[in-house]
Formats: sequence, structure tokens, C-alpha cells
Amino acid sequence: MNKVIISQEQLIVLFFVYLTGSVIVNLPGPLIGFAQNGVWISLLLSGTAALIQLLLVLYLDKEYPGLSFCQYSQTLLGTWPAIAILIPFISLLFEMTTGIVHEVGKFVNSSLMRQTPQYIFDIFIFATVAITVRAGIEVMSRMFAILIFIVMLFTIINLLLSVPNYQFEFLLPILPDGIKPVLHGAYMSFGFTHAEPVLLGMLLPFVRRPAGSLHKKLVVVFGISVITLITVTLSTILVFGPLAGERKYSMVEVARMIDVQPIIQRVEFIIGFVLIVSSYMKACITLFILNQLVVQTCKLKDEKVFILPLTFFNMMFAFIFQRSEAKLTEHITVILPLWKFSGFTVPLLIVVAVHLLRKRIGLKKALSNK
Repeated sequence: MNKVIISQEQLIVLFFVYLTGSVIVNLPGPLIGFAQNGVWISLLLSGTAALIQLLLVLYLDKEYPGLSFCQYSQTLLGTWPAIAILIPFISLLFEMTTGIVHEVGKFVNSSLMRQTPQYIFDIFIFATVAITVRAGIEVMSRMFAILIFIVMLFTIINLLLSVPNYQFEFLLPILPDGIKPVLHGAYMSFGFTHAEPVLLGMLLPFVRRPAGSLHKKLVVVFGISVITLITVTLSTILVFGPLAGERKYSMVEVARMIDVQPIIQRVEFIIGFVLIVSSYMKACITLFILNQLVVQTCKLKDEKVFILPLTFFNMMFAFIFQRSEAKLTEHITVILPLWKFSGFTVPLLIVVAVHLLRKRIGLKKALSNK
């Protein structure tokens, strides 16, 4: 069960899980608060930037089949320059793993079990994530295929049951305060989720070769994820209108408003399940990529030796770096987008630029030799 090769379909499942994950529950409320009714434009703008990064990652995979982003970075730049650009990469993955687990623990503590200390939830979630990652990427992809189907089914049910509460006049005006809030929303959504396609470069080496039409399928899946996020966000506006930006777990609030006959009421537990399960899956993938980065950077043979230590360090960070709501909002809307741009986008652009430069120099040498 611990094979290191997965099929194209399994990689597509992992990629879709990572793109949607807890984002469909956590992002809409804060994003609407910035971009208002133009939120779908913000998502299209940040999605376009993410698509460019995805195409660059797929281009590098075509040029270096079977190698991860870490491995061909070391090939192109050398060991120490590659380590220099991977340090912010690794630090971001630490932050993301800690933040994902801490956020779902906070949700359970604030919404379901208020008398239980949050660190209890954090410990159990981190332990489950570590066990799952140790099981291997094939086990993860098989299990997540079932879980993401349930997550999307519950999300679609929630959207359909909310139709009686939709008021389409809430969608207008689209740009009540001009383009600046939309650009701010694009900046925020880029940092929240759309700066992360570069992480796919750590998963592509596990796919059975030849890849065939895999790259086209990944682009299609990315488009579906953006459409899903736009749909979920617009449903929040259709239900709450101008108050949509004040709802933190917006999809939970949308589910709370459902009232279809006496037997279908207050079904927010469904979206609570979606948030917990999708956060768990995304945390597993993030920890797996973090472990692969550390192992490949240190060039170790045992790929599982760092899983438990990394989980322990992440758990300690979750306990130590507690943020107030104001600090958390500032972190998500200001610091994190800039951090992800410098930690994910810039290293990717550097690697692509060096590859193109070396390829051009090699071509010139070949022509001169003729």
C-alpha cells in the first residue's frame, strides 16, 4: 500500500482537494468584505495569475519529467542557491500547515464544543494528519477521492437547498466603490489560495509516466475549482446581501438559513463536516509536500524520518503563535499575499528564467558549432 507511484486520476483528485479544500468555507466571507459584489472579478483576476503559474509548473514538468520542483531547482541553480530560494518556500509550508489545523480547531471550539480547550482538537488533528501522511501518497489519494466526493456532494446540496433564500437583486451594483476594492480582493485571494499551484511541482514526479494528456486535465480541473469558488461566494451574497462580508464561516451561515419543510432545517452541521474534512485533507497534502521538500533538500533516503518531527514543530507553532482576530485579519489580507508571492511565485520565476537562459545559451552554442 506504500507505493510511490499514483495514477493521473489520483493526482487530479489531490490537486482538486488542494485547490478547493477548506477555501470554499473560509474564503468567501472575508473576501466579500473587501471586494463586495465585485468579488467574482477578484477571483477571476487572481485565478488568471494562478493559471499562469500553473502553466509554468507544467512547462517545467515537461522539460524535466520525473523530477520535482526541488530537484530541478538544484539542477539549474546549484545546491546552495536552490536552498536559498527554498527556505521561504519551506517556511510558508510550515505557516500553512499550522494555520489550516489551527483554523479548523478554532471552528470546532467556537461552534461545536465551546467548553473544550482548543489545543485538544489541535493535538488530535495533527496526530491524524501525521498518521495519514506516513501511510503514503497512494493511500491518501485513494481515501481523498471518496472524501472529496462527499464534500462536493454536501456543498451542492447546501447550494440547492438555499435557492429559496436567494435574492438576485443583491448582486447589484457590481462596483459600488470602484475598482480598488476588487483589486484588494484579488490580492487577498491570491495570497489565500491562488499563489499555491507551484506546489503541484512537488507532486507531479509521483505520477505514472508517460503523463499523456495530464497537463490539459490539470488545467481543466483548475478552471472547475475557480468556478466552484465563484459559485459558493455568489451564493453567500445572494443570501445575505450587504451583510455577506460580515459572515466568517459564510457557508455555515448559509446552511443555517435553510428552511425547507419542518424536517430540513438548521443543516449547518453538513458544512461543518465539509470544513473539518476538507481542512484535514489539505493539511495532509501540505505536510506531505513539506516533508518531501525537507527530505529532498537534505538528500535523505528515508522519506518518513521527518514526518513526526515536522508535525510536532507545527503543533508547537500552533500553540505558541496565537493571533487575535485583528492580527489574523492583518496577516491574511496584508502579510500572507506578499509572503506567498516572495516565497512561491518569485522562486518559480527564477527557476523558469534560469532554465530559459540556459536553454538559449545551449541553443546558441549548438548553432555556433554547426
